Amino acid sequence: MKLKLVSGLVSMVMLSGCTSMMQKDDFESFNNKLNTGDYNGAAEVALDHAGYDEESGETDDLLWTLQAGATLNYVGQYDLSTKLLDSTEHMMKSEDTEGTVAESAELVGSMIGNDAMLDYEQAHYDGVMSNTIKAWNFISQNDYQNARVELNRAEERQRRAAKHFADVIKERRAEIKEEAGESGALVKQSMESDETKKILADAGIEQGQWKPYEGYVNPFTTYSYGLNLLLTGKSKSDFQKAADSFKRVYSLTDSKAAKADYELARSMARSNNQDKLANKVWVIFENGQSTVREEKRIDLPVFILSDNVSYTGIAIPRLKERGKALNNITIEGNDTETIADMDKIIGAEFDQDFPYILAREITRVTLKTIAQKQVKDENALLGDAFALVQMLTTGADIRSFSALPSEYQATRIDAKNNTVEIKAGAFTIPVELDADSSKHIIYVKAISPVIEPTIKVVNI
Repeated sequence: MKLKLVSGLVSMVMLSGCTSMMQKDDFESFNNKLNTGDYNGAAEVALDHAGYDEESGETDDLLWTLQAGATLNYVGQYDLSTKLLDSTEHMMKSEDTEGTVAESAELVGSMIGNDAMLDYEQAHYDGVMSNTIKAWNFISQNDYQNARVELNRAEERQRRAAKHFADVIKERRAEIKEEAGESGALVKQSMESDETKKILADAGIEQGQWKPYEGYVNPFTTYSYGLNLLLTGKSKSDFQKAADSFKRVYSLTDSKAAKADYELARSMARSNNQDKLANKVWVIFENGQSTVREEKRIDLPVFILSDNVSYTGIAIPRLKERGKALNNITIEGNDTETIADMDKIIGAEFDQDFPYILAREITRVTLKTIAQKQVKDENALLGDAFALVQMLTTGADIRSFSALPSEYQATRIDAKNNTVEIKAGAFTIPVELDADSSKHIIYVKAISPVIEPTIKVVNI
């Protein structure tokens, strides 16, 4: 019996420990490619981690399918990007509708190991960005109707944001209460301890430092919705919807670019004069790399009895900013400016999640510490083995949609000829515009100040 118990403990150590290490290695291999601007290489890594089968076109990992879809967009493989991002919709729906029994069994298993063992649970912005990236795939292929469909879906996700977060909070509170069981009061005592708050603050983890955009809106999605309507609209109604979108972005960000586009769209809604759009060039700038999660190990007070405290090591995720590549870029003397801060969006959602991440980890370590003490009282050798298991299974879940930029910027100019010049840090890049087209979008992506940005042009 003792041998079976030790064998089971060893298996759990190997599973949870290997899961955490593999996740770190996977992200390191992917991010190393992105850091050097090797988007093709990053896409290959993401496809591999997603379990992509070339024959069937299927994948089996939600997060890495998202990563692959985003990086394939960067290299112009729009059809495959869209196909993969379509499949993430089904995966997200499957995760959202997973049965209570299956969820409970998965959570119980993670209580023995760590959160890295759980299936990846998509962030709200994952779904919004999946639809938004698909829309830009279609825009890049001059398929504006399907772009409109995807942006409608993304905007609908955003309209449901408040209910989504309310449902998630309710569900997680119930999960924590169920898993803590009779130890719930001890977990609450650890969570509310002044010492816990001080230790977290000293580790650079403070609640409430990220504030969401009102309504948890992603302004880049709303801006994209408005821009697609402005450039391809046929009726005054289309242009009014575009104006409403730009107005929303301006109210959220105070962006002069959004305000200028609002005024143009409002003018179009009054007159429907297509000449007002002639020779207009929009620049969209994906700047830098988004905030990601990293593991932080700390010792927190864990209450075994109401007056018996033990300082025990836990591992939790905290946010790490990777930052902008450039302050802005310039086209014909006009600077781009921020229309959406992805770091703000990611950070605000993490702030919502963190209390439950921390509660799960404290619940986990409390249950393990109590169990270790009980086992050690019966058998010192097994107690020591359990302590080793507790140490080796401690690990944080660092998974996130890391292919995203730190922020999106935009500006608009009137083209005087068919060549415009973009200045991006140390790089000056001439861009050719199609003489037969009257409207243009220049899409710029910069990952680092020392790597030349990639540029794509949509001629309309």
